[in-house]
Amino acid sequence: MKKTLTVAIATSLMAGSAMAGASGTVDFANAHIFRGATVLDEFSVQPGIELSGFGMPEQYGAFTAGAWSTFAPFFDEGPAEYNNIYETDWYLAYALPQFVEGLDLSLGLTEYQYTFGAGEREINLGAGYDIGGFALGTTFNFMIDDENFATDGQTYIDFSADYAFDLSDGFDVSAGALFSYMMQGQGNDLLLDNGFNHYELYGAVGYDLGEMWSLGFSLAYIGQGDDKVLSDVAYDVGFLGIFGIACEM
Repeated sequence: MKKTLTVAIATSLMAGSAMAGASGTVDFANAHIFRGATVLDEFSVQPGIELSGFGMPEQYGAFTAGAWSTFAPFFDEGPAEYNNIYETDWYLAYALPQFVEGLDLSLGLTEYQYTFGAGEREINLGAGYDIGGFALGTTFNFMIDDENFATDGQTYIDFSADYAFDLSDGFDVSAGALFSYMMQGQGNDLLLDNGFNHYELYGAVGYDLGEMWSLGFSLAYIGQGDDKVLSDVAYDVGFLGIFGIACEM
């Protein structure tokens, strides 16, 4: 499941559009992890594309539309429908005009689609504030899909802090932390509690290959919070490494 601040330093290829900025990413990760839970402990390829701008004047905010996917090319265990298990996420986001200098507000909608069952839909609200070189952020995510009763009504909130700086021209470094809180869905079959879900400590480096292309590597330690919130069954992989290639037009 897509783009949590799980340190995705990204990558891919994409043709441009006259009306919108375009970017593409392809990430190579040692596992697929979503909000602290190990979805698949296998090498994963995670491509994504994104369009932004659409000719909207900056004073009215900005729209973004994108798609992100993950698949495990070497996974061949279990029933045939789970082979090369993958998911595709579609998302729309609107960044509000900046009413206060340094403060960014956004809202969005994400559709999660899986090869092995019903999809899920989620409303996303975000806020970020830059102060003294630090980027502080919080996101509020609310599942709204009656088809998947287990997660319908599930609410996930995260708080993050990140610091980035340039080592030299085209070479940058960042480090940060994230803490999350989970309120379980209406169909909480595992009878999990609400509370501290997980935390992440991460570092990343990026290098610009030119005006369009860049490379990145990130390493995150993902720690389990309350085991009655993020269960021992769901939590497995503690370290997530990602190497990515990105193209922006």
